[in-house]
Amino acid sequence: MKRLNKGLLMAMLVVMVHSGHAQQEGLTHISFFIGTWDIETIDRTPQGGMIKGRARSVVEYILDGKAMKDDFYGLDPAGNVIFRGTSIRSFNATTGKFQIVWIMPGITGITDISAEWKDGKLVSTGKGYDSMGEFLERFEYYNITSDSYSFRMDRSYDGGKTWIKNFGQMHAKRVK
Repeated sequence: MKRLNKGLLMAMLVVMVHSGHAQQEGLTHISFFIGTWDIETIDRTPQGGMIKGRARSVVEYILDGKAMKDDFYGLDPAGNVIFRGTSIRSFNATTGKFQIVWIMPGITGITDISAEWKDGKLVSTGKGYDSMGEFLERFEYYNITSDSYSFRMDRSYDGGKTWIKNFGQMHAKRVK
């Protein structure tokens, strides 16, 4: 019985080490996020209009390099923070996909997101809720270089029957 327990323990350790390595390997596909970014935003208003804005994003590794934290700050014209949100990104070696959670402190809402790397883009789908109700999302990060990227998101509040195109857009440039 002691040999069985030792063998089982060794097998569990091997799986845990492999899983941790696979998580870090998976994150290398999206390591371009690490750093500080100045962002131009374009958001759709509930009335259907578009509003331009500015934001800053600060992305760093957390949890011993097994995940990333992306602190997002919406800015007013003077550069004051008027909105905050945080994403946690990790890689699930079992599914081969990224798991992302988005929260906005002080505002009703959270989004649970699944993403995968396809054709040089990070393509994502998610579901969540905000002050307007439950929603589905589909979005992608594209035109990715070491110093810039673009983002566009569509959203549905009726279970995917209709989609609000370009619900959110961003164009980011690396600051550091």
